Amino acid sequence: MRFLRVFIGALLLLILIVFAVANKTAVTVSIDPLPFEIELPLYLLVFAVFLVGLVVGVLIGRLNAWSSSRRKAEAERQRQARQALQSAKPAPTATDS
Repeated sequence: MRFLRVFIGALLLLILIVFAVANKTAVTVSIDPLPFEIELPLYLLVFAVFLVGLVVGVLIGRLNAWSSSRRKAEAERQRQARQALQSAKPAPTATDS
């Protein structure tokens, strides 16, 4: 299994290197309302966009996991409180009227 992981990682690294060498052309990046322009190689732009997307995805995933764990903990607290309340109530007895 480790060999397969290393092989796939090396293959991806080779593909990234070939992509970077093939896309060294400089591109100009500008955001219209702002007066700034940046000129950088195309491969660097693609890697930067990928990295930003990766970071945003990880942050959203962590936020979702944190929210889910909070809801699960709250549900567990409510279940324990209900269980404690039920055990504290006296059991109903049958009374003859």
